[in-house]
Amino acid sequence: MGAGWAGCAAAVEATRLGHRVTLFEAARIPGGRARRVPAAGSLPSLDNGQHILIGAYTDTLQLMADVGVEPKATLLRLPLTLQGPDRRGLKLPRCPAPLDAVLGIALASGWSWADKLSMLKTAVRWQLAGFACLPQQTVADLCSALPPQVMTQLIEPLCVSALNTPASRASGQVFLRVLQDSMFASRGGSNLLLPTVDLSALLPDAALTWLTQRGGTVELGTRVQRIEARDSGWQVTTDHGFDFDQVILACPPTEAMRLVTGSGVRADNWVASTQALRFEAITTVYAQASGA
Repeated sequence: MGAGWAGCAAAVEATRLGHRVTLFEAARIPGGRARRVPAAGSLPSLDNGQHILIGAYTDTLQLMADVGVEPKATLLRLPLTLQGPDRRGLKLPRCPAPLDAVLGIALASGWSWADKLSMLKTAVRWQLAGFACLPQQTVADLCSALPPQVMTQLIEPLCVSALNTPASRASGQVFLRVLQDSMFASRGGSNLLLPTVDLSALLPDAALTWLTQRGGTVELGTRVQRIEARDSGWQVTTDHGFDFDQVILACPPTEAMRLVTGSGVRADNWVASTQALRFEAITTVYAQASGA
């Protein structure tokens, strides 16, 4: 249930494993939080928010290729750049990791040598600790010894862009995992991958075509009203009833909680954890200029 990127990935993998898949999606356009939105009038289609991939998303890039989307043709690859209009800040060179991160920090414009040395020492400590920290530590806690220049030009913008949460509230452990995978693991892992097509065309459209070509069924504009556990499997109710051996919930947490609560399955701890989730808003501003 759910034809966002996670749902598309789950449906493709289930098909590969030999299952006959039916994919339900309440919206009429696949992609979930990263999908195409038809614009009014003669305007081109927009995306429902800006989403940028990075080079470390190796499984996503492989999935795109598997369903017939060529990443090199649909994504513009650029080195990670966190600089202001005055070009002060960090820009990683094109070289293997972690050398690109080391050189990027060492050559950061506008940083003092004390700033650079502090960031390099901190990065080494993180690496020696296996990019792990206490579960309750925030990014601000983790980086409390770093100079203000490093915080404002590297840590804070990277934290907000990667985790969509300010450093004062963002998980230190999740942030370290992002740093490990992007800046200290593989060549090009920190590269920014900017879509040159709309987000539905980047993966979901092709994934649905791939599924139907292999006998799968796609039900767009179809909201699942209820799921119910039965001895022989699951009954799924939309405007009609369906019987399945297994179900996968790849929908937003509140929708998944609604379905689980009415399913007859006891999942009190999971429901409590889901109810405790808090969300951060994302705002994307599109500007149109004549001749652009």
